[in-house]
Amino acid sequence: MNLDFKEKIWKAQFTPTEESADFEQRLRTAFGLGSRYESAQLLIGRSLAEPAPPEPIPSATKYFKTPISGEVLFGEDLDIWICALVLDGKLNPASTVDDFRNLVEAHWFRGFVLIRDELDRCERNQIKLVARLADYLPESAGLATIPFATGSGEKGEIRLKLGPVSKTFPGGKPFDFVLNAQGAPPHIAFMGSSGGGKTLTGVQLANQIVDQTQIPFLFIDVKPEFTTESDLHPDLQTFARRARHIEVGKQALPLDFLPPADAPIHKIATSAMRLRDSLVLCCKNPGDRQRDILREAIEEVIASRGNRGLTDILEAYQRRLRNEGKEDDSIVSRLNELTRLPSFSPELQPAEFFQQSWIVTLNLPEELKRLATLLLLDAASGFLLDQSEAPATSNYRSIRHLLIVDEARKVLRDRRSESLVDLIRKGRSKGVTVMLLSQDPSDFEGEVDDFTRQLGTVVAFACAQSQRGLRNLIGVFARKVLPEEFSSAQLPKGIAFVKAPGRPPERVHCWGESAPR
Repeated sequence: MNLDFKEKIWKAQFTPTEESADFEQRLRTAFGLGSRYESAQLLIGRSLAEPAPPEPIPSATKYFKTPISGEVLFGEDLDIWICALVLDGKLNPASTVDDFRNLVEAHWFRGFVLIRDELDRCERNQIKLVARLADYLPESAGLATIPFATGSGEKGEIRLKLGPVSKTFPGGKPFDFVLNAQGAPPHIAFMGSSGGGKTLTGVQLANQIVDQTQIPFLFIDVKPEFTTESDLHPDLQTFARRARHIEVGKQALPLDFLPPADAPIHKIATSAMRLRDSLVLCCKNPGDRQRDILREAIEEVIASRGNRGLTDILEAYQRRLRNEGKEDDSIVSRLNELTRLPSFSPELQPAEFFQQSWIVTLNLPEELKRLATLLLLDAASGFLLDQSEAPATSNYRSIRHLLIVDEARKVLRDRRSESLVDLIRKGRSKGVTVMLLSQDPSDFEGEVDDFTRQLGTVVAFACAQSQRGLRNLIGVFARKVLPEEFSSAQLPKGIAFVKAPGRPPERVHCWGESAPR
């Protein structure tokens, strides 16, 4: 590299536009960025991800009054930035520092426009913006990966039956389907009224998946279903013996759900915002400043390299409240409740936790049960979606982890969990299968438009319906579905209305009348 050219860039001054400088100030506040160079690098880097060079900045554009030096803007990574920009701008030995400055400022301006527009498309949702920006990073930029089981990749197809009978009704023809065919979402929804058979049939299906693949699973049990093993159906007992069982409220779940202090900044920002949003969902109307203080407290705990539990977040949050002369609030109250009972203990990193199978029973008050579910889903989304692409052939994609959420309506309603939505929408490429056990189609009413289109299989026992709930199933059933198709007259005990990949909607005899639950 030309050392004289490098020295000139080091000393050169670079200036954003007034619009960009104003936007960056708001961006730094929202994401907790401490310095101008951090937001500037974010904008320039976003522009560099585009294949075409940027257009020159219009001549009438007003510039910010305070420039930033190359030493501050690029820092210790100056060599990397110079290489990237020289290659992108096709600069040559005759190019001047002014040529380089014009290129940097053009990227800076275009990056501002791109991120501003992406934030608008995300409806000002910061977490969605971070997720969009993370898509531009190479696969190697993720956190630690785990040695997922490869059984499903070696086996090829994963072919499943529904219950011990698994025959069409009427007709009595054997019924099965392939879970992991290329192009078919591997996610499954079981619906049905209490006592209608959805839990047992779902567990029987999960047993088949684990038998064929040997993959780890996480079952979030909120009823709780598995607390008294002696009373369980034999298939539920078999499933329970496959996993470690933790009863949160009596035991602490040994999961460290915070990223390490040296994680990429976008991972820390995303994790802090997700945890903040999950906590405030269960609090009474916290203000914008309270939300910011909570995010700052979480980031402080991550950066401290010390203790990393909910108690530490509570203490950091209270300390920051006192520094601003504020009283304890609903966030403090909720964290006090959650830390008073054994809940989370930061012992295992996600890489250790998710390579094991777990049944997590939530023996907590209702509001804390919902909060614990949200925290688990945040951890699952943050880790599982950070993995590399799952191996695939021309016909099948490997399955590497199974997530089962019982009583999913508690987090599906009112779009309460961005993490669950992300796992459904993005999990297929990562080898994640999500199974949702819920009450009826109306549980999907609050979700984004394409949510149900990502459900490859829907198994509905007799259940209630609403017109809006039924409309949400049009995507997966590929036609309008009628209320009577979900009625007890059409679906007597043990019969389910099923849409499976590669098959038309049909009724399936899953189990006989003697089957419990």
